[in-house]
Amino acid sequence: MKILSIMTMVVGIGMVGAVSAQTADEKTKAREQIWVKEQAIYQGRSQGALAYYVENASPHYVGWPPSAAKPLALDGLKGDSRRMVGQNKEKLTMELMDFTLHGDTAVIYYLNHRTMRPDGTAVDEKFENIHVWVRDGADWKIVGAMSRLAPPRKS
Repeated sequence: MKILSIMTMVVGIGMVGAVSAQTADEKTKAREQIWVKEQAIYQGRSQGALAYYVENASPHYVGWPPSAAKPLALDGLKGDSRRMVGQNKEKLTMELMDFTLHGDTAVIYYLNHRTMRPDGTAVDEKFENIHVWVRDGADWKIVGAMSRLAPPRKS
């Protein structure tokens, strides 16, 4: 009886591990899907629109842009979307820094280098960003975000 209990426990633990383990291919696929979405968000921004961002946000979204005093829920993102209409001069480059995946939750880390604001003002700004994504069926939805002006780096 004792051996049967131990074997059952070992098999059960092995099954839990198999269910929660991510293969390298799954992680790569998720990273690629999410990175495409991230780039599409900023492509929309360069055209003066946040519609793609809003459409890909979870109803439970909360994000903290560097311009806000506190995190904003989805309604705040929708308000930003309305204010951004027509501001289509933003220029930036994106650099993927890291990515992690656990089950149906992913966090992506990237750096933006902005050389022109949406209103056309020339700048030299770097932002560190994270977005938290959750799997929604076969798709991914953004549920959390944080961006900050990158601190000066020591050489």
